[in-house]
Amino acid sequence: MHNQILGSRRDIDSAESPQVTYFVPARPGQRRSYGNVGTCCGGTGMENHTKYQDSIYFRAADESALYVNLYIDSTLRWPEKGFIVIQATKYPAEGASRLTLNGSGPLEIKLRVPPWVKGYAVRINGALHNVAAVPGTYLSLNRQWRSGDTIDISIPFRFRVERALDNPAVQSIFYGPTLLAVQGAAVGNSLDSGLIDFSFYKHLKLGGDLAPAMAPGAKPMHFTTNGQTLAPFYVADPDPAVTSPYHLYVRRHEPSVVFGSIDSGVPNRARPDGFTFLDVLWDQAPFPSQGQFLAVLDSVSADWRGRGLLTDVERANIRQAAETWQ
Repeated sequence: MHNQILGSRRDIDSAESPQVTYFVPARPGQRRSYGNVGTCCGGTGMENHTKYQDSIYFRAADESALYVNLYIDSTLRWPEKGFIVIQATKYPAEGASRLTLNGSGPLEIKLRVPPWVKGYAVRINGALHNVAAVPGTYLSLNRQWRSGDTIDISIPFRFRVERALDNPAVQSIFYGPTLLAVQGAAVGNSLDSGLIDFSFYKHLKLGGDLAPAMAPGAKPMHFTTNGQTLAPFYVADPDPAVTSPYHLYVRRHEPSVVFGSIDSGVPNRARPDGFTFLDVLWDQAPFPSQGQFLAVLDSVSADWRGRGLLTDVERANIRQAAETWQ
């Protein structure tokens, strides 16, 4: 919804055009087009933008539960149950939402826990709800509610990548739920040559977070990394005189096994499925300690040795570089 549908409409008001795209290009360095006024193509998807209220809330068939599916500033009136639920949030610009209940009685409230989140937390009337949230499920709050009760939801954002299904080196960059588009023209004429190379592993700490590689930009939710500017894709060409090129995908270029500024001198080789040594290692982060990190490192390097992707000397060089790094 945020990254595709909201990103398909220009961020300007107009009495002459719906300002929606016929389709959203995904090739490197492409631009969105908002033309085709008066044609069937110009109306493609226009109805999407009248449906943002759709599916924010569901109710159980027996009306015993309320599902909160989306974090959107909204008011739900449920006269059959005698409840009004007011949701106040700036999501996806901020990772928080507050529900205020008007009405009393028993009700199970199920809060959607995004699959990418870590550290999701809920407070009821200021008190922490001590039930662990499982990403990709619903967190259930089943109690007797009183008018004025509040539910404060914390949805911490973090940087992450999502890999293309057919090539794990081709990736999109996200901050929480938000796709970050690289601002810039294509660097080549073909689909492959147009991709921009990005390197992240040299910035990672034991937590495995990409945050150390990201510097805040001049605008909210804008960042700079690898010499490039990243911006939310849903911010769609707010300047009426400009349509800007962008990249929805980058290519990970991590040629050698490095830890911070320490280069082991060993190539970062990939398995047949395209996942590299550093991919497999850092996919197991966060590491609670240096010892745990080294134990996982040894396990991965042993696997790579068994596959014929590392020699004993290369394993030793990687271990020494990791020890020197910390």
